[in-house]
Amino acid sequence: MMADRDSLLGVVARRQADSLEDAAMDALSFILSRRASARSALSEFLRVGAGQPLSVTNVKSKTAIGGGAIAEMACSDEHGNLVVFIESISWGTLTDNQPAAYWQALSADTPAVLLFLAPHRRIESGSLWDELVDRLRKADVELADETVTDGLITAVATDGRRLMLTSWEVLLGRTAEIARNNDDFQVCFEISQLEGLAAAAVKGEGTTADESLRASFADAVDHLKRSGWANTDRLNVGAGASYYARYFRLAGAPTGLRIDYEDEKRRPDRSLWLWFWHEDDAKLSAKDVARLLDQAGEVGQVSRGTRLLMPIDLPAGTDGQATVDTLVAELERIAHLLDPSGPTYRDAPVSGDSRNPQPDKRPHQSGEQTGECAPIKVVSWNIATMDKPWRELVEMDADVALLQEARRPPAEVAEHLDIGPQESWDSHSWNSDWWRGRRRGRALFDRWPMVVRLSDRVEIEWFKQVGPTAWPGENEIAVSGIGTVAAAHITPKDSSIEPFFAISMYGRWIPPHRSVETELQIGYADASVHRIISDLSAFIGFANRRTHRILAAGDLNVTYGYGHGSGPYWDARYRNLFERFESVGLEFMGPQLPNGRQARLATGEPEDSENVVTYHLPNWTPATARNNQFDYVFASRGFHRSLKVRAMNEVDEWGSSDHCRLLIEIGE
Repeated sequence: MMADRDSLLGVVARRQADSLEDAAMDALSFILSRRASARSALSEFLRVGAGQPLSVTNVKSKTAIGGGAIAEMACSDEHGNLVVFIESISWGTLTDNQPAAYWQALSADTPAVLLFLAPHRRIESGSLWDELVDRLRKADVELADETVTDGLITAVATDGRRLMLTSWEVLLGRTAEIARNNDDFQVCFEISQLEGLAAAAVKGEGTTADESLRASFADAVDHLKRSGWANTDRLNVGAGASYYARYFRLAGAPTGLRIDYEDEKRRPDRSLWLWFWHEDDAKLSAKDVARLLDQAGEVGQVSRGTRLLMPIDLPAGTDGQATVDTLVAELERIAHLLDPSGPTYRDAPVSGDSRNPQPDKRPHQSGEQTGECAPIKVVSWNIATMDKPWRELVEMDADVALLQEARRPPAEVAEHLDIGPQESWDSHSWNSDWWRGRRRGRALFDRWPMVVRLSDRVEIEWFKQVGPTAWPGENEIAVSGIGTVAAAHITPKDSSIEPFFAISMYGRWIPPHRSVETELQIGYADASVHRIISDLSAFIGFANRRTHRILAAGDLNVTYGYGHGSGPYWDARYRNLFERFESVGLEFMGPQLPNGRQARLATGEPEDSENVVTYHLPNWTPATARNNQFDYVFASRGFHRSLKVRAMNEVDEWGSSDHCRLLIEIGE
């Protein structure tokens, strides 16, 4: 079929763009410049987040805006004010001028938007948005009122200009929907053509290369199996929104070739890693590998919990076979360092194909599922020093428990779980005996937060508690409160769920100093929680919130959204506490409605509160529990999207403690 010169296909064919992404931007510019209803639909879409309409009259592509910057698409209003820039970056990196130069070129006298288009996977990871915001901040532009709705992220500056990030799919889908509602089916038709082109652009610049690299992983591992250096028994592939990995054993060490998609965009020379991890029956542990590589003079390795990361350099611009040859040569070199007498598996039979790994032949462990990976289940629970909750825990199909006010489990259940070494939860281990004999000493120091392993679906590395110090050891955590925190590193087995840090938190009540008069009957707990936030900050190594994976949960003994009905002073104190969690990159996960039975409004609580009841007063019951939520969950930004949280606060599921259980399910 011949393309009409004035059709969408005609303009794309005529321009013969160098890349599909350029073609998609040209096509969008063509639609907007020729169709007033398309410009109206775009204006309606861009008003999201501020409520003010934009006036888009003229659309131009490849527009110089000063300082050497070229806007891919610039939209102006009837007065010639530049009100919209649209930039598509797909898998590329930001230019030196993005976004600051574009922001400065936007009109500051009328509603204006700087819109970036990126693949959904990049948006979900969050690093691109963080980089945009950080670059604007360095240009003295402060953004506020960040909102995330259905694949669209928006933030507003004080002058009303907005930064927006979304995908081609969302932009075109919403624009077509608005045009359809206005009965403009020609615009809908042209956008439907553009949707296919945009999808091809995203796939063509990301997925094809990714699939080629996956095939190279498989070929390299197959080669190593044939040469006796690799073994893949019971190991498979792992994949998530931010990574792909092929797991195998190299010279006796469990490892995996792993590509991190966001690293690929930021630093292409450091996106491929060889990951070594701990396996109980392995010939070499990650620590053994680190020692051998250090002895051989290797550099660049990075320790991360129980894992060791080693960068793999690939020459740029190589074809698939050259990539395989490079991988094989580098992996065989490393294998010789780990096992000089190898090949390690020279006598092992070689079967199967790494591209189509054989099914795992092991018996399924308790609670294990075939098919899609079963979520890791974590329970947060204040068990009030009681024995019965321990029995209820082992009857749950859960993997990890984050407990508060716990003592040692009764003997009959102790063999069914693992509370870790005493130094990981008993603050007496580092705090000497100064407290003995003091008034109320027993009541304050006979119960602890704990991280407990409940199933064999996870491995746990507990952190030994030490006193406040700037340089704790690799397996230690410096704590500043007594019985307020326990921490561990959780590694899920046989799944694509990445490891994470788990923190059990308990907001201990602290009375005012005896030298001051007070109106407080039992004191305040927020001071303890502030100490907890400071302690867990040790697991945050980057300003980018999505670089850490932390799950923190427990009984904080504070209320969310109001100050326990005690007036503006306590409203402000408690608000500051939750803002501090957010400031270090921990998202508030509730639980809130509808994920639990709603708490009745308490004195001073906002009418739109979505709090759920998690605690009942002494001599009350789960059935009469009314208006107290003291238990909460927080998770690192990005990681939080893989969590589902609910309060098990219905009468028949509450449990034997005065606090109900919080159930946290962690997926891929």
